[in-house]
Amino acid sequence: MKAFCVSILASTSFLASPVFGQQHDIYLYNWDEFLSDSVVTQLSDTYGISLKQQFFSDESIRDEVLLSERRGAFELVIVESVKLKALAKQNLFHNLSDLQQSIESNFDPRWADGCGEYGIPYAWGTSGILYRSDKISAPESWMAILEPDSKVSGRISMYYDPTDLVSTALLVNQFDPFTNNEQELRVAYKTLQLQKPHLESNEYVIDHIHQLERLANIDLAYGYSGDSYVLNDAEPEASWAYTVPQEGTTLWLECMAAINNGELSPQATTILSFLSQPEIAAQNAMDSWFATPSSKAKALTSQEYQNDPELFPSKEVLDRSYLYQPLEPNSIQIRNRIVDSLR
Repeated sequence: MKAFCVSILASTSFLASPVFGQQHDIYLYNWDEFLSDSVVTQLSDTYGISLKQQFFSDESIRDEVLLSERRGAFELVIVESVKLKALAKQNLFHNLSDLQQSIESNFDPRWADGCGEYGIPYAWGTSGILYRSDKISAPESWMAILEPDSKVSGRISMYYDPTDLVSTALLVNQFDPFTNNEQELRVAYKTLQLQKPHLESNEYVIDHIHQLERLANIDLAYGYSGDSYVLNDAEPEASWAYTVPQEGTTLWLECMAAINNGELSPQATTILSFLSQPEIAAQNAMDSWFATPSSKAKALTSQEYQNDPELFPSKEVLDRSYLYQPLEPNSIQIRNRIVDSLR
């Protein structure tokens, strides 16, 4: 993600006067820095829809909201593809098949399939290690963050998400990051126990852009492709960089879903369609600096964006990446117990 302003005009079909007679507020539950302010403004100017956001930094908290009556405060949400399909079984989201048919040509089939019938592809990327390049050489292994040397001990941020945290420890032990094998999960837990004394934070490092005094105490962090740009924007004098370790990584896909609080509003449908248009998706991806799942949108972006290896990694990196996979219920419970124990 990156605050990088560009100017791409919306197609003429989106430049008509607002189709709704008054301003409508629609609420989106989203990651911080994951939607272009300019695109939000265009949506308001074109359709009279005010897209308002509330941010989460922990998927488990977001899921708690979705599983409670508090979800009624939102109409739209950003959800990772595997979790989306799991939650959809509980009737939490609207089926978007009809809308998908009208916009399917905008997306690469693998990403559209990844979101299934309940989501619209929004962004994709890798997981890896963030580091201050003026202080630390590029880490080559997950060992750099799991068993760090004394130079960075106490200056590490690790994101205690049950899936991502445990997957990292599995990878360094040469296991599939989405294994359901209990013995392999026990090995990962022991690795994470050894890491714990070296941590400054067990929260998502992007959370600390609003606590710069705390961010200053972090030199190494678990994060996602695009996060280095957010960190460097927050600390203009910093030199954050990102790398995918040699053991491999996980490949994530974020989808935008419509929460089932009753009938799906026409405004929510308009937002989903608007954000899926290649011109708008291109601007949103460049302003927020994440990898777009639309090849049509990518073709409209700058060479700087298209050639960014953090957003669009090489085939070598992709070959050692594992696409998120569903976990068995027992495996999910073990991962949750690991995080609870470590906290």
